[in-house]
Amino acid sequence: MTLGHDHRYFLRGLQRLAIVAVALVGMAQLAFADDEYAAAWGPSVGSAVPLLAANDQDGQPQTLETLTGSNGLLVVFNRSVDW
Repeated sequence: MTLGHDHRYFLRGLQRLAIVAVALVGMAQLAFADDEYAAAWGPSVGSAVPLLAANDQDGQPQTLETLTGSNGLLVVFNRSVDW
């Protein structure tokens, strides 16, 4: 039995779709880090901020106290494995 021209294109498309689906499932597994490992990275939500100090663009030392204004200070910690 020989397959027609349209059937071969259909099977190729189905094969490609299966490969993409397997690749997506594999990548999804990489996206979800182990909870214990992820919890060890950086401070947890709601924890006290460690003392931070660094020089600004003018070379002046800045701390959390010097940066805090009348409305407070927003500090964002970004967890990323791709810098």
